[in-house]
Amino acid sequence: MNRVQRPRIVVLTCLPRDIASRCLPELCANRNIEVVGVVRAHGGSPGQSRVLRRKLKKLWRIGPLGALNGVRMRAWYVDLDAPEIRTVCAAHGVPLFDTEFLNSEPTREIFRTLRADLGLSLGNGYIAETVYSIPRCGMVNIHTEILPQFQGAQSIIWPIYENVPDTGFTIHQVARKIDAGDILLQQRYPIEFRPTLRETVEHNMRRARERIPSAFSEVCEHYDELRARAVPQTSTTSYTTPSYWQFRRMVRNNAAMYRQSRGL
Repeated sequence: MNRVQRPRIVVLTCLPRDIASRCLPELCANRNIEVVGVVRAHGGSPGQSRVLRRKLKKLWRIGPLGALNGVRMRAWYVDLDAPEIRTVCAAHGVPLFDTEFLNSEPTREIFRTLRADLGLSLGNGYIAETVYSIPRCGMVNIHTEILPQFQGAQSIIWPIYENVPDTGFTIHQVARKIDAGDILLQQRYPIEFRPTLRETVEHNMRRARERIPSAFSEVCEHYDELRARAVPQTSTTSYTTPSYWQFRRMVRNNAAMYRQSRGL
């Protein structure tokens, strides 16, 4: 990036509140970057056939009980304390652009108009190459697990399934395959276990949210250096919503790892 001028940053999110709401104040406070806009998409893609095929494939893999349990688990990851992105944008004087679909020509037109150096994906599903390639340096995304070990994984639960006592997050370049782009920055730290799996997930997600905003600010400010030494990912197992029996193993493992962490 050009060091004479501050890099121009655009945030893309599909969520009315969550990680984008938490990161924006930290980004705006960084005098070495310029947030030129937030794009709020209200849906994924105009054509839903691909999404439907993906959902049916997942249902076949995890079964009806796994799918129902996955819906129940979504509440574990919702950040109810985050402010609305519209309120945060107004407070910091950042233009907010609404678009109906994430992967659509109106979204691409907004991106072209903003002339961003770097895009940040904060709370999105699949982003088409026709969108993420528009910023001069592409886009970066956060995966709230360690990559490449846990590609596609929901945070916390799959390390517990595999009896791995660590979690963390990875900021990586957006690529054609989800969670597979070059790694720019990664933080790893021990899971703090609680008596139930839900408590463990919610507690550690709060820990992650405290760390992520400053990490994104660092990536935006020092993108050139981080990109120059980015680590390519290798192909690994890709995780998804657990089946019912996988979930039961997660519950058992969490209980055992909690007792172990307490020396019981």
